[in-house]
Amino acid sequence: MKLSTILSKLSLSTILIVPFVLQIFMAVGLTGYFSFRNGQKAVNDIAERLLSEISLRVEQNLQTYLDTPHQINQSNLTNIQLGKLDVQNFGDLERYFFYKLKQYNNISLIGFANTNKEFISAERHYSDNSLTIRVSGKSTNYELRTYKTDSQGRRLNIIAADTGKNYNPHIRPWYINPVKASNQSWGEIYPHIGGKILYLGAGQPVYNNGKLQGVLLSNINLLKVGNFLRSLKVGKTGQSFIIERSGKLVATSSIEKPFSFKDILAAKKPEDKVKQIFAKQSNNEKTRLTTEYLEKRFGNLNLIKNEQQLNFKIHGNKQFVQVLPFKDNKGLDWLIVIVVPEDDFMETINYNTRITIVLCVIALLVAIVFGLLVVGWITQPVLALKKSAISLQNGEWEKTVEIQRSDELGELANSFKSMAHQLQANFLEMQTLNKALLESESRLKQFLEAVPVGISIHDTTGQIYYANQTAKQFLDIEVIPTASHEQLAEVYQVYRATTNQLYPTLQLPVMRSLAGESVEVDDIELHQLNKIISLKVFSTPVFNDTGEIVYAIAAFVDVTEQKQAEHLLANYNQILQQQVTERTLELREQKEILQKIFEIIPVMICLSDKNGQIRLLNSEHERVMGWKREEVENIEYLMTECFPTPEERAFATQLSLDGKWHDFKIRVRDGRYVDTSWLRIDLTNGAILGIGQDITERKLAEEASILEERNRMAREIHDTLAQAFTAIAIHLGGALRVVENAEAVKEHITIARELSRTGLAEARASVQALRSPFLTNNDLCSALNQVATQICLASDAEIIYQVKGTPYTLPSEIESNLLRIGQEALSNATKHTNASLILMELIYSKRECVLRVKDNGQGFITDNLASNSSFGILGMRERCNNIGAEFTINSQLGQGTEILVSLNCITTVE
Repeated sequence: MKLSTILSKLSLSTILIVPFVLQIFMAVGLTGYFSFRNGQKAVNDIAERLLSEISLRVEQNLQTYLDTPHQINQSNLTNIQLGKLDVQNFGDLERYFFYKLKQYNNISLIGFANTNKEFISAERHYSDNSLTIRVSGKSTNYELRTYKTDSQGRRLNIIAADTGKNYNPHIRPWYINPVKASNQSWGEIYPHIGGKILYLGAGQPVYNNGKLQGVLLSNINLLKVGNFLRSLKVGKTGQSFIIERSGKLVATSSIEKPFSFKDILAAKKPEDKVKQIFAKQSNNEKTRLTTEYLEKRFGNLNLIKNEQQLNFKIHGNKQFVQVLPFKDNKGLDWLIVIVVPEDDFMETINYNTRITIVLCVIALLVAIVFGLLVVGWITQPVLALKKSAISLQNGEWEKTVEIQRSDELGELANSFKSMAHQLQANFLEMQTLNKALLESESRLKQFLEAVPVGISIHDTTGQIYYANQTAKQFLDIEVIPTASHEQLAEVYQVYRATTNQLYPTLQLPVMRSLAGESVEVDDIELHQLNKIISLKVFSTPVFNDTGEIVYAIAAFVDVTEQKQAEHLLANYNQILQQQVTERTLELREQKEILQKIFEIIPVMICLSDKNGQIRLLNSEHERVMGWKREEVENIEYLMTECFPTPEERAFATQLSLDGKWHDFKIRVRDGRYVDTSWLRIDLTNGAILGIGQDITERKLAEEASILEERNRMAREIHDTLAQAFTAIAIHLGGALRVVENAEAVKEHITIARELSRTGLAEARASVQALRSPFLTNNDLCSALNQVATQICLASDAEIIYQVKGTPYTLPSEIESNLLRIGQEALSNATKHTNASLILMELIYSKRECVLRVKDNGQGFITDNLASNSSFGILGMRERCNNIGAEFTINSQLGQGTEILVSLNCITTVE
């Protein structure tokens, strides 16, 4: 008997209940059986997959974590190459590194070391994560100093300094390895200089035109790597750690540190106190035993080339081990080790097996009871629906099923009830929708006609299906003609812009859109009888519900005026370019003229920028001074060569600030001293322009004039006094010969007296010619008063002249020299000291006469004053020596100058 025959004889209740119960029983039994049998087998599979997933997750996250330092270095290098960062400006680097470090919580230090062993960095302190500045260089005498900072990165106080020790970044692995590789590279793990932690440094060499400028640095604290591993959960009690091929521990997810501390007394330097440990010396049992197992199994950790999945036992408990080599192209070669106990997997599986068995038994009992209830619940409304369906089949629409249920059977009954009404309503609704669709199409057409842009719709053959009124105006048509896609360009006169070539059919925007492209072009022209229209066309495909292209829509606008404007703009730019070229030629000619004038002008010109760098020297400067432009680096070098002593340089610099011409005797390249006159001009951009003249010939002319005057005076004295006294001698000799003749003696004596009077008058005239005009008709007090009055009128300074004591007459030579000394002292004070008040005193006493001149000017350093001939000091000293007076000068920078001349009047009178 066939199965179908047997089933057909069974009731609906039997068919529903028996199979339902048998299925539940079999499902529950088999589920429990296979769950128990496969539990053990699944452990290994789950462990392998879980370890693979965990190791992959650790590797990916570790790679991302370790890429960060190199990405920071690359970003810093890019800013240097773009000129946004200057490696010579440690102040800008310091602020930049500070704000950069703020952005990366996992980075411990960002810095830079140049080739001069100078180092600047921002560091996250290992104790409290505060941001500090570490610097070593000329400014710190190459001591490594650590500064506490405020929130803006400004230095506060020094919190650590290696006093007396020279910090050398060039011996650090993060500097050596990148320089050796000429590229990004990791250095070996090295201790922090404070001896508290270990660092892993990523270095990036910086080159300028192939020349090494230094190395950029980004450091990771190994404890941070451990924190990172702890953040990656490995099972319930599993752990992960990273070791080098040498077996040294890099980081671990346990709380253990990958380093140990030496005895403080045994460490020569603070950084020697911390030492990286080997993993097999770890205090963590899993780390230590797992490492020992790997070394025993492979003999050498360097032999582990591929991913390894292993297992071994610790105290009888099985451990699953995943070993993953981790290597990059920047020098890292590590092993990632993940250890998970079998209990982490079995605990859940055993628990789930027990729960599954209990639930299966409960489910079987519940299923049997529930099946019986459900069968009755289902069969009763089905039989009612059967009767209702027969009625509908017979066309008895008024007969309905009354089933008070809200489930599917209830809904089915309600559906039967409303089916007839719904069919009638559908016909009415369809008529309404057709009417609304026609109205919608009409409105859409009105919208398209009102748009001031040409719009056309093309079918899949390229034929225009619809075109609005604007499009018809552009195309100059009333009725859309029939044209295949090969005829589109010819029928509508579509040409390539600025040519007489029809637009290629396959390149037309609508044809490209029918091929699936969204197109925008502006190289289309429509040629009509009396005009050419330039168009900008946008075209896009239209898809149906199945993704097939059914239409292409094109929108086009008239850009004729825009094209004309662009053409005019291009012509204008060409004219402007020509004018710029002509103006550039004119400026070049003017520059050449100025350059020629600059080179042939008979004065020395020197231009230096605000940093003191020499920017310009003309040929006259090179001729007089002897230095070529390329031999002089900065103005400081030139000042040192021209003024050998610091005092001379201080005098020259201070004098030049008043913006007046000053004479200087300077040393040139061949060692000679040359008389020059200089004017300093300070420019608005901070540059300094120096203009000088060689006044050697003028000085020689002055000396020649003085010598000539002395010779003239010698001749006058010779021709007057000498001749007169010669005649006197002759006549007196004659008187001796004729002494017996009284008349003859008298005559000779008379002539001798007249000659002596004449000679005396000539002598007085010669002396008068040498005396100051102020002393001609005045005493010394009045003469000094006149000198003070004249100098005061010629300067901006206030001069106070006082006479103390009772004046008395001094020898004319002494008065003349005192007058000249006072005149020279007043002149120097007004010309060179920028004084606003000058006091001159002439003091008479019984024992001495004192001349005192004091000002409130800028003052100067009096060291080596004896060898300095500036400001007429040497002349005043010589005059004092000539009259036996004592000369004293007191001066300090910023406190004025005092000149004292003391004359012993007792010796003078005697």
